[in-house]
Amino acid sequence: MKKLILAATVLLVQTFCAYAQHKLPPVKATKEQASFRENGELLTNAWRISPQISPDVHEVGVKGESTWFSFITDVDSVGFFIKPGETYSFVVLYGTDSALTEIRGAKFIPAAVFNNQYQKQHNNKTFTEVPEVYELVNIVIALAPQYRQNQKWAVERGNDYYKDVEAHFSAFANDPLVLKFDTLLNRGWYAQLKMDGYACEFDKNGKIVQSPVYDRVSWGKSNTLRPFIPQLQAFADKSSFREFYKQHRNFYDAQIRGYRDSINTTEMVTWLNKNFPSTRYNAFKIIWSPLVSGNQSANWFESNGFKESQAHVNFPYRYWFSSGSPEAVNLRRGNIVFTEINHAYINPEADKYKDQIIELFKDKKYNWVKKGGTGDGYGMDMGIFNEYMNWGLVSLRYVDYAPKAELDTLLRMNDKYMGETGRGFIKFPEYNRFLVNLYQSRKPGETIADLYPKIVAWFKENSL
Repeated sequence: MKKLILAATVLLVQTFCAYAQHKLPPVKATKEQASFRENGELLTNAWRISPQISPDVHEVGVKGESTWFSFITDVDSVGFFIKPGETYSFVVLYGTDSALTEIRGAKFIPAAVFNNQYQKQHNNKTFTEVPEVYELVNIVIALAPQYRQNQKWAVERGNDYYKDVEAHFSAFANDPLVLKFDTLLNRGWYAQLKMDGYACEFDKNGKIVQSPVYDRVSWGKSNTLRPFIPQLQAFADKSSFREFYKQHRNFYDAQIRGYRDSINTTEMVTWLNKNFPSTRYNAFKIIWSPLVSGNQSANWFESNGFKESQAHVNFPYRYWFSSGSPEAVNLRRGNIVFTEINHAYINPEADKYKDQIIELFKDKKYNWVKKGGTGDGYGMDMGIFNEYMNWGLVSLRYVDYAPKAELDTLLRMNDKYMGETGRGFIKFPEYNRFLVNLYQSRKPGETIADLYPKIVAWFKENSL
C-alpha cells in the first residue's frame, strides 16, 4: 500500500516537461482514501488525498497509444482516455480542503530488463551489496541540513563511518545538489531518491550512467534521480567521492560478510520458499548503505520470465541490540531485512483473498490501528493486513529458530513493538498469539500459505 501511495507523488521534479493540458470539473470526496484504474487494473484505496501536496501528481505509464484512467472516491469519480504527453488536472474537494491533482501520461518503459546473460549470472542467488552510486546518494542525503535535523531516524550517526563521512564531505554541505535534495527529502522523497540510485552506476571513464538493467528501482513510472545526474556527477568529482569509497571498501565488505554469515539471508529465503510454495523468485538482492538508520523498503521485478526481489534496508548494528543470547540477538538483527524480503511473498498471497480482506476492513480501520500511529500510514485494508502478517511471520520464524528458553521473551518483545503503545497495531498481541498457536498446531506438511483462510477468518471474527 505504501508503495502505491508514494507512487502518487513520485514525479514532481519533472516540471520541465511540456504537457498537453486538460482541465476537468472538481471531484468530491468525504474519505481520505480513493481508488484508481489504469491499464485495465483497479487499485482499490491506493490513493491518499493530500491537499498539502500541490499539485499531487500521478504518472500513468501508457501501454499503447492511449489507456483509460479513472479516479474514484467514495462519492464521485472522473475518467478519461490519456495519451503519452497529456496531462489532466482536477481539484478534489475533501471536506474544507481542496487537493490539486494532475494525471500525466507517459510512454510505458519497463522498470527492469533481465536478458539471458543477466539471468545466467543471477539465477538462484542472493546478493548483498553496498553499491557505489547508491552510497553517493546516501552521502548527499546525510549532508542535507534540515532533513537530518527533522528526521532523526534517517541517518545513522553512531559509528566511526559517519565520522569519516563528516570529516570528508562537510565542506560540501552547502552544495546546490545537497540543498536541492534537502527540499525534496522534506517533501517525502527519501525512499525514491535512494532506491533509484541503484539504477545508476559509474562507467569505465568514471561517469555516472544509467544502468543497462534498470530504468528505475523505486515505485514510480520514471527514475526520480535521473534529472540530477549532472549535479551528482559534479558533486562526486569535486568531493573525491570515488577515492573515499575505495578507501572504505574493506568496511563495506565486512558488512556484506556480516549480512551473509551472521544474519544468514540465504536461510530466510529457504524458509519463505518452503512456506509459500506458489511464490518463487529467481534472485534476491539485499541493498543498503551504512548511513541508513531505521528505514526499509522493498520492490520486486519481473522480466522475460525472470523474477527478482530487492530489499533496501539498513545494517543491523550490534549496538542496537543489547540483550539476549548471540542466537537471539542475531535473529532480532535479521528482522530488518526479513520484514522486507517477506513482503515479496505475503503480498501476492494476500492478493488471492483481496476482496475478502477489503470487505472485512471496510469502515473499520481504527479497530486495527491507532489513529496517528505508525499503522495509520498503511492505508485502509491490504496494507494493514500485510503488516500484521509481516510481523506475525517474525514470530513464526522465532518459533522455528529461537532458543526455547527465550521464545516467550521474543514473542512479548514483538507484541510490545507492534502493539498500541508501539507502532499502533492495536490487536497485534492477540493476533500474534493466535497465529503462533495456529502455526504450532498445523498439520504435517501444512504451510503458512495453507493457513491463510483461517487467518482471514480470524480477522473477520475480530473485526468489531
